[in-house]
Amino acid sequence: MFYKYYPLTILILGALLGLYIYNLDSTTFEYTLPFSDLTYDMPVALWVVIIVYAFFFITIVFIFSDRMGKFLSNNAIKSDKKIFIQKIKNKIIERKDENLILKTSLFKEIGNIIDQFDISPKVDSTECQNAEIKKILAMYSNLKNGEEIDIHKFNIPKTSSLFTLNVKNSISKNYKNGLPIIKNKNYIYELKKFAFIALIKNADNKEIEKYKDQISYDREIALEMLNVFVEGRISLSNQEISDMCKNAKFTKDDYLNLVKSAKGKLDPNAWIKISEYLADNDENAENAYFYVLLELEMLDRAKERLRTQPAYEFLNVRAYLDLKIAGKSYPTDLFFK
Repeated sequence: MFYKYYPLTILILGALLGLYIYNLDSTTFEYTLPFSDLTYDMPVALWVVIIVYAFFFITIVFIFSDRMGKFLSNNAIKSDKKIFIQKIKNKIIERKDENLILKTSLFKEIGNIIDQFDISPKVDSTECQNAEIKKILAMYSNLKNGEEIDIHKFNIPKTSSLFTLNVKNSISKNYKNGLPIIKNKNYIYELKKFAFIALIKNADNKEIEKYKDQISYDREIALEMLNVFVEGRISLSNQEISDMCKNAKFTKDDYLNLVKSAKGKLDPNAWIKISEYLADNDENAENAYFYVLLELEMLDRAKERLRTQPAYEFLNVRAYLDLKIAGKSYPTDLFFK
């Protein structure tokens, strides 16, 4: 309020001061500008008024510059606050934006610290005074709770783990949502794999057959495929099973767990043929094949195959056979851990 009446007050006081001095002394004063021939001859009262108004103008300049400085500073703080909030949002949704430049020293320091960390909100945390951050927190909680969101509404990039999670949520609701992803080269392997496993778990043999050559198999996919095969939901040839296991780099334990899981689910003839084929094509499957032979009491066949192996190999099988010869009988699983 003071600044509102200050100029008018000075103008009135200056005019009254001039009139008062003029009434006291109406003489004139002559002044020549330095380094110039210009000379001014004016009443003393006018000279006083000019000096007062000159000081008034100088104070106005200082006041204006101070207010302008505060105005610019406040604007810079408001601008940096918006940018800082956007930086936090970008951190949460994993978006990189190098155009967000902070200007004030305080926000620069805090922003530089924030840049050194990854930010992940607490799940179900929505308590926040800032409306924009509150929306991001709600979106994050929804995603973590398995909901599908409008990804474009929050400008989430495809490289973000939140984008990946959203796609997974969509596939979890309906495996058919992932079918276009399996064939699409623009999606990362993690999503293609997730979509394919969802397909394996939920689709019928005909649909699985349609997509089974559209993705490279890792160990997890191979295990899922073999699991549904053992359950009788899909058909696989011995060659396909062998190739799948070798490409997934199955260990001895993997092969053993496979044949154990097939026990009682596959026809004994199919069980023995598959395990034999696996052993003939990968030495890691040899122990699993012996398990099947002993489990089916095919002892002569086991002894014959054991003769081709070094004496220090498969001591568990040798021990089992020795006990059998001695008239002892123990569960096969005790020798295959």
